[in-house]
Amino acid sequence: MVNRKIMLVLVVLGVVLVVAAGVVYVVFVLQNSKPKPPEITLPPSLGDWAEDYPHLADILNDPELGSAYKEFLVVYEEEGEEAALELARERGILIAEGGVEYIYLILILDTEDNAALKTQLEELGARVFSAHGDRMSVGVPVEMVRQQLATGEAGTVFEELTEIEHVVAVRLPELMIPDGSAIDGEGISVIDADAWHDAGITGEGLRVGILDLGFDNYERLLGEELPDKVTYMKFGIRRDGGEVVHGTACAEIVHEIAPEATLVLAEYGGDDASFGEAVDWLVEQDVDIISHSANGLLGPRDGSGWDAQFVDEVVMEHGILWVNSAGNEALAHYRGVFKDEDGDNFHDFAPGDKMMPIYSYTGDFVAVMLQWEDDWERPTQDYQLHIYDEEGNLLGSSLETQSGAFGQEPYEVMSGNPGGEVIYAVVEAYDIDEPVALDIFVIDGEVGIPTAQHSIGTPADARYSLSVGAVNWSNDSLAEYSSQGPTDDERLKPEISAPTGVSGASYGREEFHGTSAACPHVAGASALIWQAHPEFSCQQTVEFLEFSAVDLGPVGPDTGFGYGRLQLPEVSAASLEPPTGTPVVTAGPASTPGLAATFTPVPTQVEYTIPTQAVPSGRGTGAGTLALAGVLGLVVVGLGCGGVALLLVGLVGLFVIGRRGRRDRPIPPPIPSPGPPAPPQPLQPQIVRCQHCGAALRPGARFCRACGNPVASAPQPRHCRHCGAALREGGRFCPRCGQPVE
Repeated sequence: MVNRKIMLVLVVLGVVLVVAAGVVYVVFVLQNSKPKPPEITLPPSLGDWAEDYPHLADILNDPELGSAYKEFLVVYEEEGEEAALELARERGILIAEGGVEYIYLILILDTEDNAALKTQLEELGARVFSAHGDRMSVGVPVEMVRQQLATGEAGTVFEELTEIEHVVAVRLPELMIPDGSAIDGEGISVIDADAWHDAGITGEGLRVGILDLGFDNYERLLGEELPDKVTYMKFGIRRDGGEVVHGTACAEIVHEIAPEATLVLAEYGGDDASFGEAVDWLVEQDVDIISHSANGLLGPRDGSGWDAQFVDEVVMEHGILWVNSAGNEALAHYRGVFKDEDGDNFHDFAPGDKMMPIYSYTGDFVAVMLQWEDDWERPTQDYQLHIYDEEGNLLGSSLETQSGAFGQEPYEVMSGNPGGEVIYAVVEAYDIDEPVALDIFVIDGEVGIPTAQHSIGTPADARYSLSVGAVNWSNDSLAEYSSQGPTDDERLKPEISAPTGVSGASYGREEFHGTSAACPHVAGASALIWQAHPEFSCQQTVEFLEFSAVDLGPVGPDTGFGYGRLQLPEVSAASLEPPTGTPVVTAGPASTPGLAATFTPVPTQVEYTIPTQAVPSGRGTGAGTLALAGVLGLVVVGLGCGGVALLLVGLVGLFVIGRRGRRDRPIPPPIPSPGPPAPPQPLQPQIVRCQHCGAALRPGARFCRACGNPVASAPQPRHCRHCGAALREGGRFCPRCGQPVE
């Protein structure tokens, strides 16, 4: 009994240890293997730098100069020329043109008369890449900066730029990014454009301008994937020296949808100034439609930004149909109101969490942009952006000044080599008087807490831009990256969606993904509609597209699909009167050429589930975390192995005890199984003995021959007639053969 109790105790103890191992694994090991934000260590402030380098104090405290250029000067002082140039390269302000390296700057002016300023900048030794209105993109030769630094005149050229009359800000370039990537025209059949081609409607007589960041290799496709002849012009300077075929791929799609339309290609550098120059040239080329598959991520995104208002002016003054991609930022955008529950001046992305992970696509470049709700000409709320690696090392900070001065804008930008797949963003309230909505965008990566709504780019937010979302061509599902509205003033964007993930010659075997691929489908379809209905106004063409779209997602217009996926109606419908009564999105004055004042519907926001970000093995685990996880892992293994061993010993002991107990019990005789009767056995003579002396008696004897006593009469035993076995008295069946006894 004692042994059995001991075994039971071992079994129970083993179960307890195994359960304890499981609890330790779930609570500690798994928790400590998740990404852990590093500790926040703040960088030196601009004031600290000014104290350390008094000869740079004036330029470091100058609110008109962007912080990236100040950081460039400090790094040059601390680490030398090579480190400073590497920093400039990572921040995107070091470019090369014609074998000459330049520090790239954007000048914001308080006038649109820039002719005299161009001359002044050239006399200073700078090069003007492009100029449009109050925007100028300028390059300062690195050799000039190097000479000034060598002679102890560090920062002189930057001071001279900020002191020029009409220059109100010198800042980092705000660049447009293409809304597609390497991602034979599946869209033609999806939207039924081939049926219109068969009916002779091919876009003939229409001129489509394609505005983009690069048209490399377009000459190779002339006469095949592109028309025999196109018109091409380049504006500004390309920051990326690599091959860019993005615009060529967009031109392919327009040509597939509208093969007889004339194509006019305008390449620009991605900055506002070259953007304006390129659009002005397209207007001069008398285009009917402009297809623009790019967006900027900085701006108010309520239609009031510089580029959005410029688009509206082009549409209203010239009657051009502007088609713009919505953007690819549904997974690369975060929105939240500033929250600081513990009063440490850092934004809480979640309770107790001051850092948001950002996942880089390549591991060698990422750009993070922070902007907030404020006056975009005179911001008064000052936030700062800090970026850390997985080990808690500060990679960089954006420390722009927002003090209410004209020319400042409410944003911070940090770009460079993250040194890994994961970095962390920290938002600091440097000088604020109220919490406001924060937006974070990422280029070449995704945010850890994505917000699809309000991720529309600019100028896709323009009131008179027909903005296009992306739908996978094979199943009509909304592309997970497709930017969603509404705009920040709650207008419907995008208004329509179109196929993406199509193939083409520019990207070879790779598919062309993104809203970039969707946008030219709509531009080409617009050319077909305008050929069939030359009497249509710009707005009537938009209404025709919206009326004909296939409604997807929630019923009616929504902020993911718009009015639905692009669909050309049966070709006979091309002769119908233009649709009327459509609730359109672009509301404007009734006097606007080609645009009618109409009611703007309240859009339905798409309830789109963002896929959970999977964290690859090793992300976010520093050396200390790995050591702790290793120790806890050993504890788990020890508890588990000990528990299993005790459990096995106890179970085996109970089994052995059970077997032994069964052997000690008396074994009952086996019960014979019924079967055929055994053959009769010959009867054996029974020996009768004297009850007095035990001597054998002769059969029938009345006296014992040994002792002489009389033999008592006794009933003679009965025997089975089948097998001869002795029968029990009163027994009805033989105990040996089981046969009945007669």
